[in-house]
Amino acid sequence: MITVHCISLADQHDRRDYMRRQLDACGLPYRFFDALRVNLADGWPAIYQRQRRMNHSGVDMRAGEMGCYLSHRQVWSDFLAGDDEVCLVMEDDVEIHPGFAEVVKSLVEARQHWEFVRLFGVFRREVFPVRRLAGGHCLVDYLEQPNGTQGYLINRQAAQRLMVHTGSMWHAIDMAIDRDWEHGVRIMGIEPSVISHQEAFETTLGTWHKLRLPLHKKILREYHRAGSNLRKRVWLLQKRMRLRVHQATGFATDE
Repeated sequence: MITVHCISLADQHDRRDYMRRQLDACGLPYRFFDALRVNLADGWPAIYQRQRRMNHSGVDMRAGEMGCYLSHRQVWSDFLAGDDEVCLVMEDDVEIHPGFAEVVKSLVEARQHWEFVRLFGVFRREVFPVRRLAGGHCLVDYLEQPNGTQGYLINRQAAQRLMVHTGSMWHAIDMAIDRDWEHGVRIMGIEPSVISHQEAFETTLGTWHKLRLPLHKKILREYHRAGSNLRKRVWLLQKRMRLRVHQATGFATDE
């Protein structure tokens, strides 16, 4: 049976109680991972590539974003140090929908067909059905990634690739994961979603204010983004062709 690894700050008792009630009702084993905190008074984390971040975005990552980033990486590292074939990671501000446990079990049984599966995406994206799952849900592929790390399943191969890919920190973790044209992990999702973001909780990532950059910094930012944007466009063209071929051949069922 798969274990849910719920990332949560140790002092966020309301969030933990909220998740505990939901996970108890699901019947899946779970554990809380004490999310890492970054104190910028102690300096930047060793893997933070500040110059690269400033060139790309013009503003530093927030301490909370860094802690979230490092927490997901530590969960992956712990997973790879063990013997489990797949890992289910969740954050502590999600609402679990009916049928969650059945879909997770269905995904575990079909684990040879995926590397990374999002259980929720922040943005609506074009999807391509891949495989039927329990309860009328479907495993889907995305053209562009929908963002979000509220909940996902990951296998060992994907965890190993993402550990390498995220060895330098200059994006938030969800944006780093979305850059599939760089790391090559096939990131899929579920339709309809089996979890959603619980808006009642305030963010623990810290406040963020959009800065008005001077013109020369905007030009520098676009210059540094240009190469990656070109690679992304080529990747998306190739990916669309592949997904259309798969769509034409139909999709399988695990029911």
